[in-house]
Amino acid sequence: MTGSSDTQFPMSRRWMIFCSVFFLGILTSFGMFKAPTMFTTEFISELGFTESSIGWVMSMFTLIGAVLAFPAGGIFAKLGAKKSLIITAISLIVGAVGGALATNATMMLVTRFIEGIGMGLVSVVGPAAVASIIPAKKQGLAMGIWSVWFPAGVVLAMNVTPMVYALAGTWRANWWLSAILAAVALIFVWAVYATPPQENASEEASADGAPMKLKPDFFSIVMIAIAFGCWNVFNAGAIGGFYPSYLADVHSLDTQLSGTISSITNILVLALGPISGIIADKFNIHKGFIVFGMFGAAILLTFAFGDNMPLVWVFVIAMSFCSACCSTGVFSSVPLYAKDPSKVGLGMAIVAFFQNLGGCIGSAAFGALAVSMGWNMASLAFCVPIAIVGGVCAVLIKSLKAKNDTRA
Repeated sequence: MTGSSDTQFPMSRRWMIFCSVFFLGILTSFGMFKAPTMFTTEFISELGFTESSIGWVMSMFTLIGAVLAFPAGGIFAKLGAKKSLIITAISLIVGAVGGALATNATMMLVTRFIEGIGMGLVSVVGPAAVASIIPAKKQGLAMGIWSVWFPAGVVLAMNVTPMVYALAGTWRANWWLSAILAAVALIFVWAVYATPPQENASEEASADGAPMKLKPDFFSIVMIAIAFGCWNVFNAGAIGGFYPSYLADVHSLDTQLSGTISSITNILVLALGPISGIIADKFNIHKGFIVFGMFGAAILLTFAFGDNMPLVWVFVIAMSFCSACCSTGVFSSVPLYAKDPSKVGLGMAIVAFFQNLGGCIGSAAFGALAVSMGWNMASLAFCVPIAIVGGVCAVLIKSLKAKNDTRA
């Protein structure tokens, strides 16, 4: 069966299909993070937002992501990967076009909700599709690459959107750009996506004769998901949503420089993510990566929003190691704890729910806290405790060392 599969679906074709999914994932993240760099422009006043309510531009995007996390698994099972990915792309196009035409805050939030459908779907459908495309023996590398879809979109948004704004003179140009790129992704998926013949999924599961329903370690999956939810409270919500505004407010940087500095962490993660995935697989330190990422972030967040510019550089560089370890640890761990391939989708849905819920909470809460408490105090009182809670959840994840015989 393997030989036939390799003949019909050579690795070159599988990686091309993977690229179509990865590109769409990146554009989903781009769609979310095209907004923060525009918060320092006329975006707020033109649409009638306030400093306290602007966080909902990000939270609305992730709110629907959290709501759709579990239904996304059902959509994937019923429609298949290709149709689910096409729906993802269409939601990005419709939402971006609607946002470009928005005339008030309410209309903008509605369009962000529509775009967020893409986030809810791709968070679950993306890794599930990757698992069906790439053979098990190469999934460590594939998941390591997939783990950077989110930061890759952040990097693209933080660096491209200020330039587009400078050239066009309006924030709306970035929404039109997002729609155009999503249309390209739609054509890409439509043209190349096909489902390869599947390997015998039950072979490994039945090797030890254990009942399949007893194999997944859902306690550990939930701990992974909560830890990743905490990560996204401060990483996607506070840092991703407000770091450019913080740099402009406290350090008087222009839009372009604020976006560039804010993206440095994610630029470094693009290289560190796949490397950390390979290391995690080789040395079986998936849990350790998550623990390191959470507690490392807790330390860095004590000075991330301070008034010392040299420490800003320390933060954005050091945070890349925490980000690479945490994200890679999460995405590479879920299949290991799910064990049965048929349960991976459910595991990813649990992770996606808390991932998007965390981003929603962080975006909604941090902006208001920063207004009332100041940037640094908001980080100390809100982000640091959240990171510690996530670290504790990571510690509670059960060790895989005693169970590797089923994965060897």
